[in-house]
Amino acid sequence: MVNLQEYFKHKVSQVGYDLFAVFARFEYAMKKGGYRRQNSADAAWRAFAADLPPDFFERMKAAPEAAIYFTSPPDHLVPDTANGVRWSGKPDVPGDAAGLFDSIKTARNNLFHGDKSHNSQRDTDLMAAALFVLNAAFEAAERDRRFDAFISAMEYGL
Repeated sequence: MVNLQEYFKHKVSQVGYDLFAVFARFEYAMKKGGYRRQNSADAAWRAFAADLPPDFFERMKAAPEAAIYFTSPPDHLVPDTANGVRWSGKPDVPGDAAGLFDSIKTARNNLFHGDKSHNSQRDTDLMAAALFVLNAAFEAAERDRRFDAFISAMEYGL
């Protein structure tokens, strides 16, 4: 019998595990910190993005560490005619901070729910860039009192 965690231990890189852990904690802290969609348990990424400093998006756009999200953003799955899914062929280039977070969520969904093998350089680059953006967002949030509950939830247990 296959032990799934042993099987996947060597299929997912460390940066993949890091993104999974950071992203999960980020969404938890958002929800606990007041960034939850109305009447939903989902994180409110757009509201979070709107509260970041006005220059956040431009700094990410200029950062070489995040460049892949602007030069070669992740594609997303769409339904096909055979009750399956296929790549859309039309990846969305982020136009604002909310769009950047949407792109990161797409990459994360593709890597953890989609049709990815976790071992390509492109996937590694997308994961590393996502971690860079999430860390930058956390740093920006640390300097703004509106994010105090988010910061507390993020740091709880660290």
